Amino acid sequence: MEKSKAESVYLDLVIEAASESTEIWLGDDDGYFVQKGVGMLCSSLTPGDYTVEFGLGSATYPISLTEKSHLTEADLVAGPICPRPVPHLYPDVE
Repeated sequence: MEKSKAESVYLDLVIEAASESTEIWLGDDDGYFVQKGVGMLCSSLTPGDYTVEFGLGSATYPISLTEKSHLTEADLVAGPICPRPVPHLYPDVE
């Protein structure tokens, strides 16, 4: 049986940029932007794979959210980069 939205698990995610003026762009693994923050991004998300950019169009870093996480720009920049997923648009179904 599939879980209802009320039963879904959400995990807290905090991402801190090195500068208070840096834009933080969070995207899902399908390439869609989920949220934007400036200096700090605080969110509550379902477990899964996400990407983050510090400034739109900059390097993209992967995040695998499996538990409550507090990450810094330095943490993410020290790790691997990944390509930004490209959203797939589906044709309208009649």
